[in-house]
Amino acid sequence: MQLLISGCAQGPAAPVLTPPERNAPGSADYLLESSDKYYSDLRATLPGVDNPATRANLERLIRTPIAEWLPHSLDVTAGTIRQDIARAQAANSIPMFVAYNIPGRDLQGESGGGLDGAESYRQWIQGVSREIGGNPAIVIVEPDALAHATEMDEAGRTARLALLGVAYAELQHNPNTAVYLDVGNSTWVDPARVAELLRVVSPTRPVAGISLNVANRRPEAEIRSYATRIEQAYGHELYVMIDDSVNGAVHTADLVDWCNPAGQKVGRVPDTRFDRNATVEYAFIKTPGQSDGRCGTSDTPAGEFDRKLLLDQLSD
Repeated sequence: MQLLISGCAQGPAAPVLTPPERNAPGSADYLLESSDKYYSDLRATLPGVDNPATRANLERLIRTPIAEWLPHSLDVTAGTIRQDIARAQAANSIPMFVAYNIPGRDLQGESGGGLDGAESYRQWIQGVSREIGGNPAIVIVEPDALAHATEMDEAGRTARLALLGVAYAELQHNPNTAVYLDVGNSTWVDPARVAELLRVVSPTRPVAGISLNVANRRPEAEIRSYATRIEQAYGHELYVMIDDSVNGAVHTADLVDWCNPAGQKVGRVPDTRFDRNATVEYAFIKTPGQSDGRCGTSDTPAGEFDRKLLLDQLSD
């Protein structure tokens, strides 16, 4: 697979990559809808929006599928999964879930939290896998967790990679779950190092899918080139899911501040159809309008909806 935008570059021939085993749910719209609460927030934002372009962008966003970030409580998580699967089945669709509950999440940064220990996490991710079962689903596994492992001491890194291995293996047990292990963004970890970490996470079965750019803002060509370099270092073809939710600014690479930067814009996905044979897919993984934390252009805590932030991101 060549993910590079241009096919005109000269140089040595690309290596022949072996495709790993991949769980492959059927093609469908990748998500029926996100949480009812979020869409209620979006609809409540419409009144008073007089600018025609901003209003049109908000109405477009209301029609755009957005990934469901699973709650931290296993009981609540189970109910959320059942509800979303039932809605998806009724609409001949596929839900997309984000598992974001690993101990030491975000290295105690603005989105810090997660479960208290390894055993709690194992039970939680096993519960997630069990609730999905044989139903078609897409799961993004622990945004930033693999990249953050490079910033931990040896003991912490070993423990973190072991839990990511548990999560990946558990979800891969489900024949109709497309699993994407998050590897951060194109400015973070050297591709060869990412490939090393993937081998540690899944030593006996090559990782089939990775996600990139979750809640981040990098140019498309750069993201795809980065994915290609990871793939070449890894030696296996990779399926790639790219988050374009806040990547819509014309000069998105100039937004050097990661936390609610001024000038950030909601992106666009080419379509809302998940194609199990496509090697590169785009989705809204981060929830537009939800704050990165009390920083940048928002005083709202991480993960909470900020109406002004959303309208700024939708304005032309």
